[in-house]
Amino acid sequence: MDAINEVVPRNAETALVFFVNGKKVLESNPDPEWTLLFYLRKKLKLTGTKYGCGEGGCGACTVMVSKYLKNEDRINHIAVNACLISVCAMHGLAVTTVEGIGSTQDRLHPVQERIAKSHGSQCGFCTPGIVMSMYALLRNNNKIAYEDIEGALQGNLCRCTGYRPIIEGFKTFIEGWENVYSTGGNMCKMGENCCRIKKETEHDILFDPSAFRPYDPTQEPIFPPELKLENEYSTSYLVFRGENVIWLRPRNLKELVLVKSRIPDSKVVVGNTEIGVEMKFKKKFYPVLISPTIIGEVNYCSIENDGILVGAAVTLTELQIFLKSFIVEHPSKSKIFKAVNAMLHWFAGSQVRNVASLTGNIVTASPISDLNPILMACSAVLNVYSTTNGSRQITIDENFFKGYRKTILEDDEVVISIKLPFSTNDQYFKSYKQARRRDDDISIVTAAFNVQFEGNKVIKSKLCYGGMGPTTLLASKSSKMLLGKHWNHETLSTVFHSLCEEFNLEFSVPGGMAEYRKSLCLSLFFKFYLNVKDKLDISNGESSTRPPKLSCGDETRGEPSSSQYFEIRNSGEVDALGKPLPHASAMKHATGEAIYCDDLPRIDGELFLTLVLSSESHAKIKSIDTTAALSIPGVVAFFCAKDLEVDRNIWGSIIKDEEIFCSTYVTSRSCIVGAIVATSEIVAKKARDLVSITYERLQPVIVTLEDAIEHNSYFENYPQTLSQGNVDEVFSKTKFTVEGKQRSGAQEHFYLETISAYAIRKEDELEI
Repeated sequence: MDAINEVVPRNAETALVFFVNGKKVLESNPDPEWTLLFYLRKKLKLTGTKYGCGEGGCGACTVMVSKYLKNEDRINHIAVNACLISVCAMHGLAVTTVEGIGSTQDRLHPVQERIAKSHGSQCGFCTPGIVMSMYALLRNNNKIAYEDIEGALQGNLCRCTGYRPIIEGFKTFIEGWENVYSTGGNMCKMGENCCRIKKETEHDILFDPSAFRPYDPTQEPIFPPELKLENEYSTSYLVFRGENVIWLRPRNLKELVLVKSRIPDSKVVVGNTEIGVEMKFKKKFYPVLISPTIIGEVNYCSIENDGILVGAAVTLTELQIFLKSFIVEHPSKSKIFKAVNAMLHWFAGSQVRNVASLTGNIVTASPISDLNPILMACSAVLNVYSTTNGSRQITIDENFFKGYRKTILEDDEVVISIKLPFSTNDQYFKSYKQARRRDDDISIVTAAFNVQFEGNKVIKSKLCYGGMGPTTLLASKSSKMLLGKHWNHETLSTVFHSLCEEFNLEFSVPGGMAEYRKSLCLSLFFKFYLNVKDKLDISNGESSTRPPKLSCGDETRGEPSSSQYFEIRNSGEVDALGKPLPHASAMKHATGEAIYCDDLPRIDGELFLTLVLSSESHAKIKSIDTTAALSIPGVVAFFCAKDLEVDRNIWGSIIKDEEIFCSTYVTSRSCIVGAIVATSEIVAKKARDLVSITYERLQPVIVTLEDAIEHNSYFENYPQTLSQGNVDEVFSKTKFTVEGKQRSGAQEHFYLETISAYAIRKEDELEI
């Protein structure tokens, strides 16, 4: 690419250097498409770090990345998702994996020991990631509170153990935890007679904390001295050329702007939490990626006369730290900052916040962004620069987002900073988010509300929403309707009617849940109304007039109050039955030594099979074209129903009534249509995406019980009933009869260990 040669200096560094578990790694030809997880598992054979969701949602791939901060003369440790961050971003950094802190052959780290002995693992697939999240927390601060543990584990999912034993084990790292969490606490109304206090044997407790090895932070591995002494690691221009992608790390803003001017379609990447997902799952292609992580002009936070400036490459965690400090010192100016800080707590998990940036959230322009409604409601200002337009300031308002994932920023423009304004005494600002779960989940609807009063009347108003359209939206009609109004029930009713008109979502709206989203739109504003009403009452010298039944508007966060009761039946000194013993695999789960299918070393001639799944939910298969897929080097074969005898293509746990490969019809999305076999997993997945299947959509579409009844669609020999007595007679004699319908919500599968199998041909009669 000629443009690259024009912008890259001749003395640019082309070799990647970083440390893993204290050992120096030199990679002469790094590929920007390699994630850190790929490099650890496939190149260094460190399989303790697991591949779960692949998009930063489960935390099974968590590792610790350490960096020397020269200006502060300290080491900063952060937990990151190795499945997202590029290995190219590791230049000059130190990576620690679960294998690097302890093993069963040497000795376990206290974090590993405590999660194992407190029964914190079951299948163990998530355990290494949880261990590393806790380890990174302790490396930064060995004096922690419960809230720190909960925050550190936000980005780690566990689907079989349950979080309680994990938390119980990690609570022992809290200084003075015995006085707060001991069995002698005031949990039980029986007081001193509590069965948990009257222990008869050592087996009356789930685990014995006194047996844990003490945690001594002074005994941790040292940061590689070479990374502290060698200045070039943090100052050199980097250029890494892969097969399809080029990675650049310019040294200053001038060099960054030059790249964007010559290559406008290049992407600036801070944490790769969005671009990485787009390239991996959405099949988007970006030939040039730019890392701004050493550019001082975009890596700072400063206090200005009318607000604060946030550098474009400042991570969300760094922003949190800065905001918390400012809020303590200047609470009257910080109403907007409090809303940002509160939302950041619910933004993804700590692994994502540690590397993602506020600017990345803006330019991604997701319609369900957690932060963009806040930025629109406070009229945040972007400072941008390009060689075409020079410097300009852009206010994030109702015109900033011009379409789905599109903004008014030009392709060659570089965001330098974002200004967040100070708040005033007569201003009220709040943000809200509703998701399927509280921690580490994408929003269904988000909102930010900004009102300012003069006397008892509203003089400024902005009601902004995410999740109510293809972009972040300003409810302009409702915002204007508030002007000049008193804050009372009549105003609330008026705004409700106006919001219903502005956001009258159709049933078929993208994202679904139209009625629920409309109700959330109202309920979030209702929470804001209650919050402001309480504060206005207090400022007027009155007590809150909110009825107790409206406590749903209160914000609840902090350590939950709970009790745990159990009974252990000891079968004897020798018999293990009934004793709370750690299971046999616990130690290997905690150290990453437990072996799963994908952890097995490759054997000569090994091939990878990946499934080709249907993209239609109810259709007839017209044709399958594998020409493009089979033309890729490394692809060995494609299999489908035609390659199996009819009786070999049928399976079922009891009744064999389901096809392995769909031969004629698909009954749902992701039915198995075929399989690609290739020499590597990457090649197999690439070929899979090139298989072209033509469908004919079928009618009727049956998606509800009512649809099935209407079209007489029943399983054979159904419905079956169990009858006892005369039901009609009993109903006729009852005083009251209650009837109605009850529906159970659907449950999405989210197991962490991906379904996989390992087939090896044995010698005798080709046995598998």
